[in-house]
Amino acid sequence: MNERLYDLARSQHGLVSRKGAFASGLTQNDWHCVVASKAWTKIYAGVYRLTGMPRTFEQTVMAGCLAANGVATGRTAAILWKLPEIPQHLELAIGSARRSSLPDFEIHRLKQLPSSDRTLRQRIPCTALPRTVLDVCLVMPQRAPGLVDHVLARRNVPLTLLIARLDAMGVKGRKGAGELMELLQVRQGRERHVDSGLQRKLEEIAMAAYRAGLLPKPAFECPIRVGAREWRFADTAHPPIPVAFEAVGYLHHETIEDFCNDRERNLELFGEGWVIVPVTKGALANPARLVSLMGRILMNHGWEGPAVARVD
Repeated sequence: MNERLYDLARSQHGLVSRKGAFASGLTQNDWHCVVASKAWTKIYAGVYRLTGMPRTFEQTVMAGCLAANGVATGRTAAILWKLPEIPQHLELAIGSARRSSLPDFEIHRLKQLPSSDRTLRQRIPCTALPRTVLDVCLVMPQRAPGLVDHVLARRNVPLTLLIARLDAMGVKGRKGAGELMELLQVRQGRERHVDSGLQRKLEEIAMAAYRAGLLPKPAFECPIRVGAREWRFADTAHPPIPVAFEAVGYLHHETIEDFCNDRERNLELFGEGWVIVPVTKGALANPARLVSLMGRILMNHGWEGPAVARVD
């Protein structure tokens, strides 16, 4: 009995459940021995921890999943996926018909959670990465642009999949879903996605200025042909005006290779008649001044000015 039980505990972050023990072949008498033994410590009804096992965040989440027959979701799943800048918060998704209440856990009762939205992370049941990103974006809208750009640029999650999953979840009546869908749709058509806070800030300023009629319509990660077949990409441009604005920061150029690659790209763009204007963190801190300077630079290269900034 002990070996089977210990094997089960090792696969579940030091935990066993009554249901899991019976499924692995233990009898009712065997389980009574677990309950009575000092080798096991009760966490929740029907869930025990092997005494002496280190307590971890993952163990806490697994205990909740076992006790409620639930799935880690929201910020809890985001931490399991190691998404950046997520505050520690315990959330579980369970079936809407179930009645479960666990101390320290926020419980979400769902009518359904499709199999495509479920997976295992560190052997813990949790929501799949696309669903996790959408859930977190809805409860933390201030983090939505950064999270979306992060998974698009670094986690190989297709934008079309995020849009499809949000559409399947339902936009109408869901707080923040409309804004999130708009955020996703704005990123459609880009060939590349970059996980850069400075670049996002530059994009936000350029779009706000365009909506206010202060700048022409911007294009982000704008493709520029170099030679017969190759392409280079500018952070923010305003075609057909051959001027591009590039958000630059120390972290983005933390290696000599990164720095040299960007300088080489700029040389190629200069050769095609483009002007590349670096925009620093300090410049982004004063949007009004930056927009004024961007407008003057664009006017010096053929833009007719704010009076015709927006024609659509």
